[in-house]
Amino acid sequence: MQMNVSVNAKHKDRLFRFIFKDKEALLALYNAVNESDYTDVEALEIYTMESFVYMGMKNDLSFLIDWNMNVFEHQSTYNPNMPLRGFLYMAAAFKRYIELQRLDLYGSKQLRLPVPRYYVFYNGLKEMSDEEILYLTDSMEAADGVEKSCAQFSAHMVNINKGRNTKIMQRCPLLYEYSLFVAEVRKRTTQSRPLREAIEEAVDYCIAHDILADILRANKAEVTNMCLEEYDEAFHIASEKEISFEEGRLEERKNTEKERLRAESERLKAEKEQLRAEALNLQVAVLTRKLRGESEKEIAENQGITLDEVQKILKEI
Repeated sequence: MQMNVSVNAKHKDRLFRFIFKDKEALLALYNAVNESDYTDVEALEIYTMESFVYMGMKNDLSFLIDWNMNVFEHQSTYNPNMPLRGFLYMAAAFKRYIELQRLDLYGSKQLRLPVPRYYVFYNGLKEMSDEEILYLTDSMEAADGVEKSCAQFSAHMVNINKGRNTKIMQRCPLLYEYSLFVAEVRKRTTQSRPLREAIEEAVDYCIAHDILADILRANKAEVTNMCLEEYDEAFHIASEKEISFEEGRLEERKNTEKERLRAESERLKAEKEQLRAEALNLQVAVLTRKLRGESEKEIAENQGITLDEVQKILKEI
């Protein structure tokens, strides 16, 4: 059974999803990560949640085989929230599965459900191990979240950068060629040249060297546009981070200036208070000496001030 959902027209397919959208490629990818040898592509039931969109990033592929509900997603940046994303994707996949199978959630009979499995194929620039398991409970605030949480969900991250996970790559040549293609695009886009030119050159190179050759030859323009969209988005995200960084620095400078002005105001206030206290003490000393019978001249000499200052203080008192 295959399910088709209308595509959000505002977002085009990403290359990874484009390559593995047919059952043969999907089954090969499944066999590679599970070390299985399924050959019957008709055993796959596709449940692709194409309506999920977050910054243009969709859960890429979900399907049912051998009572495992699998969600395959591609990520070009490391995201510690992948377990939460997968948890939400899987809930939607199960909801769709229950609707299609016409299962009764409120009946007295216990339902048989497939086992949820969430794989994330990562090829970002951050150095990561070949495989990593991330858990939903890692995000929970409570120290005893693992023990008390009623829900646990994990994301199995697989590093598909060139040179990583050789065993999986050997089992799925299409995935291996995809990693080589991404490496060629990335190598050229890091140079100071127009983005389209760099991508088109990478496509031509891969066709000439039999890397995804059939797919690239038949869909050259579409693949180029998909790559342009992905790299434009990556640039946008990087730009947003740079903007946020600059805004942070500006805010920090503003806060520093505010702190400097506040400190200067406090200093002036303290100096003013000190001068007022000293003037009051001088008035007390002058008055005390006057009451003792000292002349104004003697008071001036003893206090180290001028005669005019003594007379002014006595006048004010």
